[in-house]
Amino acid sequence: MPDGINLGQGVCDLDMPEALREAAIASIRRDRATYTPFPGIPELREAIAVRTRARYGLDYGSEGICVTVGASAAFTAALFTFIDPGDELVLFEPFYPYHLSLAKLAGAVVRTLPLGHDGAVPFDALKAVLGPKTKLVVVNTPSNPIGKVWSRGELETLSDILASTSTMVVTDEIYEDLCYDGRGHVPPATIPGLFDRTIGISGLSKAYSITGWRLGWIAAPEAITRAIGPVFDIMCVCAPRPMQHAAVEALRTLPEAWYREQRDGYARRRTMLADALRTAGFVPRMPEGAYYMAADYSGVFGNMTPRDACFALLDRFHIGAIPSDLFYADPAHAARFLRFQFAVEEPVLREVGRRMAAGGI
Repeated sequence: MPDGINLGQGVCDLDMPEALREAAIASIRRDRATYTPFPGIPELREAIAVRTRARYGLDYGSEGICVTVGASAAFTAALFTFIDPGDELVLFEPFYPYHLSLAKLAGAVVRTLPLGHDGAVPFDALKAVLGPKTKLVVVNTPSNPIGKVWSRGELETLSDILASTSTMVVTDEIYEDLCYDGRGHVPPATIPGLFDRTIGISGLSKAYSITGWRLGWIAAPEAITRAIGPVFDIMCVCAPRPMQHAAVEALRTLPEAWYREQRDGYARRRTMLADALRTAGFVPRMPEGAYYMAADYSGVFGNMTPRDACFALLDRFHIGAIPSDLFYADPAHAARFLRFQFAVEEPVLREVGRRMAAGGI
């Protein structure tokens, strides 16, 4: 559709920081074009360690950091390090689909636990599924697709439940800079009892609008990172050198106020999208974090399947979204919603609002 608007995949169609762009160009012009050490260039690992210590009080040191080709490669390397075929992994649904796909690729038996109303964590169900073969629990905060932000209290309860087990936690914190309504991101590793068993994963794709640059990292106790690093080496050898040098410059020079401004911009877009969807009869769930919005479509499209509702949305509004059944292990049990992303410029969302108010194209 020539006039189609993609609110489906979260490609993050916003400008990157100029300092990042110029540093990448400078690296291409002046730097070597060879491999870097597989955990990343020392300057970047140190910059990430400094950021993590300053923000959260987590002291990994540069030896606890491994730079990867996006957060997805970090997650993959972690799973291939700690999962043997037949080991169990716990996912809370709705989940990010790659988490399920990669767990299956690693040979894990996946136990899925549905989040309750308003994202309540089913701790009783978690206790019931934990066993001697449960190697990993995945915590995605802020989450894709519903924007749940785990609270400190929820993470403390998780710590209490895991205290008597050998189960580890692997996180996806790629949206850590995007928490709304006064919420703050709480890394699971900051909770007593979780630091030594947590593999923290984050990156710069979302904060800097560079999803195509593929730059993420693992932050964990040194012994854990040293185990995962060689697996990542076999997978990818190293992250792209120019992007690593650019990230050093951005991490060193952009103040915390810059990240707050980005968050506030996303908060405005969140409100714009919610208002537009309500105009057409959708019932949006306001995300606590990230840049996705789940919206019940039954008031617009009736009792359609999520996939059929996606095509109906395209036909009527020329807008793309993602069907909810992709975020559940059993599509038959999926809540009926469409997932919209709002990492687009505000004029795009104003056009969405116009189409929604008009009832279609």
